[in-house]
Amino acid sequence: MLPDSTSEQNSLPMDDLVAPGGASAGTRGSGRSHLSRLGHRAPAAASVTGRRLEHAAPAKLSAGAELEMRLARMCFWQGSYVRAGVDLQRHYYPDPLLITDLDLLAYSFTPQMKSVKLIGEAKSGTGKSAPKPLDRVIWLAGLQRIVRADHAILLTATPPSERVRDLARTLDVAALSTGDLGRWEQRDLAEMQQNAGSQGPEAWQATASTHFAVKKEPVLERAFWSLRSEIWFVSPWQATKRCVGIIAELRKWWTPTLDDDDQAALRWLYAEAISVLGLQIVMLVGLARSTDPRDWRQQVEDRLAEGLVPAHAMRTLSKAVDMYVARALSAAGADATLKAESVGAFEPAPPPWTEQLVELINRLAEESTLSELPRHIDLVIHERLVKRRHIAPDLLQICGHDLASGERHRRWLAAFLRSAAEIPDAVSKALTA
Repeated sequence: MLPDSTSEQNSLPMDDLVAPGGASAGTRGSGRSHLSRLGHRAPAAASVTGRRLEHAAPAKLSAGAELEMRLARMCFWQGSYVRAGVDLQRHYYPDPLLITDLDLLAYSFTPQMKSVKLIGEAKSGTGKSAPKPLDRVIWLAGLQRIVRADHAILLTATPPSERVRDLARTLDVAALSTGDLGRWEQRDLAEMQQNAGSQGPEAWQATASTHFAVKKEPVLERAFWSLRSEIWFVSPWQATKRCVGIIAELRKWWTPTLDDDDQAALRWLYAEAISVLGLQIVMLVGLARSTDPRDWRQQVEDRLAEGLVPAHAMRTLSKAVDMYVARALSAAGADATLKAESVGAFEPAPPPWTEQLVELINRLAEESTLSELPRHIDLVIHERLVKRRHIAPDLLQICGHDLASGERHRRWLAAFLRSAAEIPDAVSKALTA
């Protein structure tokens, strides 16, 4: 069963979220201060003094990165769950690929909770050698098919002609200019939205700082790149398992004595993993609503039990292995106890938190609307855990999800994560308060 958050957990002041010096108030660590090593052989952007990792002044956004950031921010505030710079080369490795990443990856939901996938490309060049809007429209339409996106958006500094825009529409591509983007920002982007949550220049810098910090820690670097690449190319079932696994692993690195700069990387990783998990769970809720309730629990167990090999194939393999082992043990004269213990060694088994996940999904499936919940979770967890500040109620209203429902849904998610991944108190408070 999912335990509910207590009222005390939801009413703690912001000062209790992170203690002075970055230590989490009331949090018991594992005793292993792994992140004290994050500064060794630091990149040029950082220097190390003792145990503290001192980052240089934030780097200025390049013209291309700024345009990608603005495109992602626009799509977020227009109603999509958004990530920028999703790495493609790591996904297709070791095959070489000239395309480095998806400038934009966004998800929205229909009233029937079907997910709609959008990709985007932003080009800031205007010179003779700069990519032309027509070429990029055709290129983006092809990439859209490869990554199985429903729609695409192209943003170029060179204004696309009306003919190019018309062709783009027939390919499910929206062709926009930086002038179109600027007019939207002037008309619809309030000051409070410019640097909120996971969007804006501050969020871009937090991502870059985390990348620098984890470069020399293989476990954390794998977690970083999983969240920036691989997790976006697997099913919601596998993505859910990976997110919970990352969150559980981070608990081993969280200690109250960590220096603030070191802890910032962990806060970002926690926030990003929880945000992505929220999106995946809402996708699973959509599947639950379209599945016979009598079959749902078994489907969850099967899909969570399987890896690259489907569960039914693993069961067939398990039976064959059981028969082979039984014959070998009989020939060796093994006793009945040993034979019984050997049965089912290869039987696929779901994670120990499967029951709690089923209960969470069933609870959410009974709610009237969840289409804005992923954005709501994303905004809250990045504002409170990464930027460590209160969220203006007006900002939450703009995000769209009902405030009372959002608080309730975040409590449920936090309860699941406390049970499944033992998240620290500070992380739980950031999600629920």
